[in-house]
Amino acid sequence: MLNLLKQGMTPRKLAATLAVGSVVGVIPAIGVTTILSTAVATRFRLNIAATVLVSYLVQPLQIFLAIPFIKAGIFIFGLSELSFTLDEIIAMFKVDWLAALNKLWIANLTGIAAWGIMAVPTGGILYLIILPLFKQVLPTQKEVQI
Repeated sequence: MLNLLKQGMTPRKLAATLAVGSVVGVIPAIGVTTILSTAVATRFRLNIAATVLVSYLVQPLQIFLAIPFIKAGIFIFGLSELSFTLDEIIAMFKVDWLAALNKLWIANLTGIAAWGIMAVPTGGILYLIILPLFKQVLPTQKEVQI
């Protein structure tokens, strides 16, 4: 399976695939990683299956990083702090579910915006860290043709 995923990929493409999959996989919007990673992989001509696989592998980080992204977004946009316990959220939904949904929706959008601000620099840094490792481990195209 690993050979199938990296088939015909240069160290640069594989490093880009890993960086894109990692960054897209942690977006604080559950359910959009497959579509987004497929779109980005298609746009940059990366291995779609490998990109989606990497995004799935880092999804536990998506849940772990959702709150920090939301807090960063709230800070960036100067919104009032969102600090509710689960019981308070349930009570908000019982009183006015539309207002509660709106408040949580806005908070999640700020998290997505914070992720968007950090995505490109983080992906670039990941790419620069991973590329030298893949250049040492993977054969170059010239070695494959011999």
